[in-house]
Amino acid sequence: MQNDKLNFSRRHFLTLSTSATLLGLIPGLCYANIIRKMHGKVWINNTPATLDTLIEAGDTIKTGANSQVIFVMGDDVYKLGARSTLRLRYNPNESTIVKAMRLFSGSLMGVFGKSDNSRVIESPTATMGIRGTGLFIEIEPNSTYFCTCYGDTEIITHDASRHLQKIKTLTHTAYSVSHDIDHPRLFSDTMKHHTDEELHYLESLVGRKPPVNFK
Repeated sequence: MQNDKLNFSRRHFLTLSTSATLLGLIPGLCYANIIRKMHGKVWINNTPATLDTLIEAGDTIKTGANSQVIFVMGDDVYKLGARSTLRLRYNPNESTIVKAMRLFSGSLMGVFGKSDNSRVIESPTATMGIRGTGLFIEIEPNSTYFCTCYGDTEIITHDASRHLQKIKTLTHTAYSVSHDIDHPRLFSDTMKHHTDEELHYLESLVGRKPPVNFK
């Protein structure tokens, strides 16, 4: 009887751990890799996802039209918009923390915990390095849109010149990079297609708030 009580499924344990962490009952416990909200059609590695589906490093997440998914991995929160494809690079040492990823299509909003290791997000013609950052990225027909909502980022183009744009901000600072493979052009842009309210919500899922001076 006692053994039966201890025979929790992995999913049950992760759910309990996440709930306890959100309540501050287990200090220092890392958040579980778990889907927090889902709307429409979502696939993990081409298999339809449910709220019980775990997401791990190495997985590919896709969304359909009028669909979205919000999930937590470690201290990071991801919101993948409609018609999006995100590949999480495999990390052999840790399945709950992703240090590199590639956005093939659609949009991604993310809030990332402060860490000794930066994260890297690849797009068709540029790579964004991030650290303790709130951001929004969208793959548009002719360019990739990057908004550093707060925090530190570096945008590096993929051409031979490897143009570098460093950003440190407490408010939305946006750039776009054209999809010209040989000569991608980086230019200033404006905030669009995301809101401050979304950032506050994502941060709340891991018990945080945007920086005090965020505006």
